[in-house]
Amino acid sequence: MANAASELVANDMAARDQFLQSYRGVPGVYDEMIGPDGELRPHWRLFVDYFLGMGAGERADAADVAQRLLRENGVTYMATDDEGGSRPWMLDLFPLLIDPSDWQQIEAGLIQRATVLNAALQDLYGPQRLLREGVLPPALVFGNPQFLHPSHGVQVNGDVFLHFVAFDLARAPDGRWWVLSDRAQAPSGAGYALENRIVAARCLPEFFAEGRVRRLASFFHAFSENFLSMSRRDEPLAVLLSPGPARDIYFEHAYLARYLGYSVVEGSDLTVRDDRLFLKTIEGLKLVDLVLRRINGDMCDPLELRTDSFQGVPGLLQVVRDGNVTMANAIGAGVVENEALLSFLPAMSRFFLDQDLKLPSIATWWAGQPQERDHVLANLRDLVVRKVSPKTLFTPGRDSYIGPELSDAEADQLANDLRRHGRDYIGQELVSVSNMPVWSPDGGLHSAPMTLRVYLAATENGYRVMPGGLARVAQNGTARAPWLTPGDITKDVWVLSDGPADTFSLLADQHVRLRRSGRDLPSRAADNLFWLGRYAERAEGAVRMLRSLVMYLSGEATSLRDAQTLERLVSLLVVQQHMTSRRAKRALEQGMHAVEAELWAILFDPDSPDGLASVLGNVSRIADLVRERLSTDTWNILKSMSDLTRDWTLRPGQEVADASQLLTRLVQLLAALNGMVMENMTRGYSWRFLDLGRRIERVRYISRVVRDTTSKAHSGHTSTLDLLLELADSSMTYRGRYKMGARLPAVLDLLLADDSNPRSMMFQLEAIDDHIQAMPKHDEDVVLSPAKRIVTELVAEMRLADLVKLTEASGRSGARMALDRLLRRTETGMDELSNIVTQTYFSHSMAQHVSGPQRIVSGA
Repeated sequence: MANAASELVANDMAARDQFLQSYRGVPGVYDEMIGPDGELRPHWRLFVDYFLGMGAGERADAADVAQRLLRENGVTYMATDDEGGSRPWMLDLFPLLIDPSDWQQIEAGLIQRATVLNAALQDLYGPQRLLREGVLPPALVFGNPQFLHPSHGVQVNGDVFLHFVAFDLARAPDGRWWVLSDRAQAPSGAGYALENRIVAARCLPEFFAEGRVRRLASFFHAFSENFLSMSRRDEPLAVLLSPGPARDIYFEHAYLARYLGYSVVEGSDLTVRDDRLFLKTIEGLKLVDLVLRRINGDMCDPLELRTDSFQGVPGLLQVVRDGNVTMANAIGAGVVENEALLSFLPAMSRFFLDQDLKLPSIATWWAGQPQERDHVLANLRDLVVRKVSPKTLFTPGRDSYIGPELSDAEADQLANDLRRHGRDYIGQELVSVSNMPVWSPDGGLHSAPMTLRVYLAATENGYRVMPGGLARVAQNGTARAPWLTPGDITKDVWVLSDGPADTFSLLADQHVRLRRSGRDLPSRAADNLFWLGRYAERAEGAVRMLRSLVMYLSGEATSLRDAQTLERLVSLLVVQQHMTSRRAKRALEQGMHAVEAELWAILFDPDSPDGLASVLGNVSRIADLVRERLSTDTWNILKSMSDLTRDWTLRPGQEVADASQLLTRLVQLLAALNGMVMENMTRGYSWRFLDLGRRIERVRYISRVVRDTTSKAHSGHTSTLDLLLELADSSMTYRGRYKMGARLPAVLDLLLADDSNPRSMMFQLEAIDDHIQAMPKHDEDVVLSPAKRIVTELVAEMRLADLVKLTEASGRSGARMALDRLLRRTETGMDELSNIVTQTYFSHSMAQHVSGPQRIVSGA
């Protein structure tokens, strides 16, 4: 028995040695996995054995699943590629492991550091003892554009300026951890760290469950509990203030807000009334108590800070000044991100805590002082010189200079700049950071330099460190940490525990108040959902119309092959604004080839303002704005539509049948989108506004195509009516019901008045009526709201319409005037209804009142 056990251990060790054979460390650089003796460090052995036990196929499958999950979740990040697009988030499933003793040192050092920075902010925006007693030079503070003078004297809740802070760390060759930079403005990456953890735990479940990996959820719970407790109300409203979807890190903002249970908002979602902050919702203004800020402090208030800001809220700083909202982090916290402060932190730590720093900073010299500037100039070739003041139009140039890589001319120019503008520069020691394994299913393990971002949060018991973080590995292999390409490859960070890990999860918290409706829907989100429904329905109408024309040209729809139908199709393209009247007339005069050329431009020209790419681009753009409110499956359908049209280009030898295939696929995707909306969205306000937009647009579409094809007396031709049924997706219904050729009264009944036909106008009006009835009532004294009145009148008129008489021609023109008037009134009613919905639920035009700063006179 003992011999069998020994043989098993020997086999495991042999497999481990073979697996690690290709992995080579870098001489003189600390390796996270391999010790100086070439052996695995003790805390890595269990994981490596588990990883080997998976087998090559299972490891490859796990990597594929990880990338698929990230892709399906739409995870992107701040770096952009050469073409200006967002890069996908890259996660290496081979994690960074940190043993308990190492983590204890990191925790103690970072808690101390966060405490010092918070005390520094309290002092700089208060008594300024650091300046008066010479601990900090005034130029370093007052010359920093992130020192916001209007924030001086503002009292913050609980004296907590830093609610959420991050630090970038690296390990030196001797194994000690060093702090590279402090992130106090609006530290990013915590949401990505959460996503990494969830994906890694799903792809490596056995080790994660048994390997004593510390969980992250309790950290976020402690932060949120403390943050919410700072409100004066029992049920506070907390929001995450984001610059919006135009920023590539918006995914993280939406993800983190959803995880914490906050609403993600933009500046335009908020407004100040009588020195209080409100969220604009479809039910009116809701008082905001807490703001988790993810925009720069100087962008928060265009009245008192940067006047060119469109991200902030006019009057927000006054609301903070009056103590009516708690801001995390405090406006002005970015002043301590200045890397020049790194050289002063040891003195600040002794000043506030009477302690030396437990975690040192990378050696830094601020060239704004004569002695330090002389040191930087004397060692220019051995340092990294970085610009700490932001570039402006008048100070263009590089941000960093690596001494050993400078040419003589560059070194001379930099030396001159240092002598003239030394306050704008720092010199930093060149650091060789630690390396760690990077794994790929094809290439095995290779070594690459790594930095680590760790997050801290203010809790009721002081600062707490998230037991994990975001490890970033440089693909280009550079060993100079400050210039690692951000996020090229990321890793989950597994902090190991000496004992069993807690299993608390915010995603499965059992102590929760039951809810069945989210009522704090921001007006902007409702507006975007409303227009997503409209654009999606508009796209479906366009695709169906273009497919009918393609089928006509290809001869697939033989029943539609006549000159009148072709003219009607081209006319509909004009009505739907895919073609100008002049272009349509010229194409029809020149014949079939000219019509086909126009169609090809609509289908395949990405620059055509009225083309298919433009129509579907509207859907994609508006969907990006409400990404966090759409399910993964719904988002994947929208992404498939975008990918299909983006990759579809006119190629040599392309046939009409290829275009027909494209359009049929788009019809299927749009139908799938409608199905997801109807079957998977909860019947809350989000669904109602999306479906309301879709119904309004469908009424407008039906009204236009029916009017254009039937309002003239000579337009009752069977082929035209067949076309109309095809465009309204009602051909099969008609054939199953009437067993005869298309007749105008029957077609009108099916498309206008039949409330059992999901494509009919009456069906849409009844659905709209249901939505309007369920919307928040802003004026209870009105018997019928303006929106309800419009819908009621249209429903009544449609029910009372004599469809047979509507088919009768009148006047000298022989036009069906009564039918034309009914359809025009309906379309006009939809436009009026859209305007009323916008004014009622999406606009908050009440006059704003913001008082000026309150001055307190000592002794008064």
